[in-house]
Amino acid sequence: MKIFGKKGIERRYQANKSRLEDFNEYIYGQTKAPASEVKYGSAGRNVSYVGCGVAAIYNVMRFIGKPQSFADVVKDAEILRLPFFGGRFGTKTKKLGRYFRLHNIDFTEYRNYDNFKKALPSHKICIICSWNDKITDGIHFYCVYPREDGSFKSINYYSSDRPFDFDLSTLRKDRFIIAYGF
Repeated sequence: MKIFGKKGIERRYQANKSRLEDFNEYIYGQTKAPASEVKYGSAGRNVSYVGCGVAAIYNVMRFIGKPQSFADVVKDAEILRLPFFGGRFGTKTKKLGRYFRLHNIDFTEYRNYDNFKKALPSHKICIICSWNDKITDGIHFYCVYPREDGSFKSINYYSSDRPFDFDLSTLRKDRFIIAYGF
């Protein structure tokens, strides 16, 4: 079975489409079926383990009114070579912009923590990438959006069935990697 190249991407795409059937909602938790069972990257890892980056892309596209199927998002990410080491380590942190440029979506990339924190309230939604509590546990992509009352909600910060209140103080400078604002 060929897992690399166009044939491998197409084979995973067809299998992912059948896994997802009519899935058409936010991914609040990448460990929840059916999104958790989607295969990502040539390593064939489940989204439940390495798919927070593509889940964040999918959620942003829905949030800004440009929804795509999750299978399509995963396929485009693979074509754009976003999986890190075949998807074994998730998604390349500084390459998400490739996806949004492909789809003509305006975004701002933040590599500076202080600049991002100041700009966060001015965006409709943001993708944040930061180190987990233990750096040896890897990184995590999740979405955060401001509410009218000045508070924030998160999508897939914790695996759940709904958005959570997000305390901005949990975003620490020493764990911040990159963010994308929309």
